[in-house]
Parts: sequence; structure tokens; C-alpha cells
Amino acid sequence: MTSRSEAAAPSPLVLRLLHAAVFLAMAAGVISVSVPEWRHLARGLGQSFHSGPPPRWILLAGCLLAVVSGLRLVWGLVRGRSAPLWASATVLVSVVGAVGAGDGRPLKEARSEEVANLSLLRVARRVHLSMVQELQSHGEAPTDEASWRKALEVAGPNHEQLRTREFRAVPVQVVWLESEESRPAPLVPGALWVHVTPDGVGFSLRMVGLRGGEPALLLDERERELVLRGLYNPDLPPPEKPAASPIEQLSPSPTP
Repeated sequence: MTSRSEAAAPSPLVLRLLHAAVFLAMAAGVISVSVPEWRHLARGLGQSFHSGPPPRWILLAGCLLAVVSGLRLVWGLVRGRSAPLWASATVLVSVVGAVGAGDGRPLKEARSEEVANLSLLRVARRVHLSMVQELQSHGEAPTDEASWRKALEVAGPNHEQLRTREFRAVPVQVVWLESEESRPAPLVPGALWVHVTPDGVGFSLRMVGLRGGEPALLLDERERELVLRGLYNPDLPPPEKPAASPIEQLSPSPTP
């Protein structure tokens, strides 16, 4: 019969070294792939606003498990003791979490301010083109804020790439200006500043994006405010098939 002292005896050094090397390598792999998520978390908490989806929380939790279990494995190795079963199991759980979190490479581009600003510009450009169409088709652009909000809905999709420090999504929204010189405060990223002349024959559109984690108006290649303008030109022929008004596109179809 095996004595109690023999049952509690530590496993051979070679086996302990091999076991620690394998599981510490797995823990190190989890920690390595989680580094971009920790950076994104630190950047998001350190700035008023940021871009891209939130950190992959399952990967961050897996990293913490890998650190705790890795330290326990090292401690057992230093003391010449066999590693407890829970430490090895925790490393395996952290690896499963890292795999379940998915590939993080596409997130690098999605979290770029430049990509978020370009996405905002594309949405604004679609709104601009629809209102230029409206302007040339009817001789005037809508002079009410509700029509521009509906035009923004039509111009989607709005991926809500901008987020607050608390990782809440900041939607793209229309901010109505009474005059072109108005400067709403505070600045909010994702805002489309719209000013329409009282007679509706002209309008301007500015975009508030991100620069260094703070809201800022988008600039052109000359470092000047980027402005999308529309002005009715009676010399241009009207569109052959005028596009439906943003109001009409979102209005329910009449029942027969």
C-alpha cells in the first residue's frame, strides 16, 4: 500500500518543468493577444471620445485568469511543488476565452480616428448629394430641421463608430445652425452642422469628427474647414428622373 507521504511527494523535476513550460507558454499567448485590448481600454478611458468598438471583455478577463494562474504555476515551480489542478485548468479556460473572442486584426482599422472621420464624411456626402438633388429638382432645399434628419436616416447606415469615455455609442446627428457663422458648444463628434438660407436656394454642411480624442471640425487638404455646399443653379437641367424627397422616402405608402 502507498504511504501518505509517498502520495504527497512532488512529481519529478523534469515533469514539473515540462508542465510549467507548456502552460506558461499558453498563458503568455493569451496575454500577448490581449495587449491591444488593454491599450484600447486605456486610450478610451483617457480620452473624452474615441472610435471603434469596445474592448473584447472576454479577452481581458481571460488575460487576468492567465496572469493569476501563470503566477501560481511559477510559485509552485520555485517551491519545488507540483502545480495545483485549478491553475492548469484556469490557463485552459483563458485560452478558450481568447479563441472565443475572435480575430482582433480587423479591429485595429475600425478603431482608427481616420477611418471614423472618413465614415462620417461618407454619410455627410450622401446627405449632401440627396439635398443637391432636392435643390435642383424643386428649386430649393428643405428649410426645416426634420427633413434633414430624415435625409440622414436615409443616408445610413450609421455604424456609430464614435464612443464616449464610458464606451457609449455617439450617433451621427444633425445640428441646426441659425447662421453659417454659428459655432455650437460644446463640440460633439458625429455632428453634422447644417445651415440653410431662408429662401432654401443654398445650404452648407460641416462635420465634427475626432482629432487626438477630442471633437474637431473636419479639415480639407489645406487645413481649412471642410464644407459641403449646395446652391441652386437654374442653368443646370433638372434631373431626368428626380429622386424622391427624403420625406417621401420615409413616409408610409398610401393605402389603396
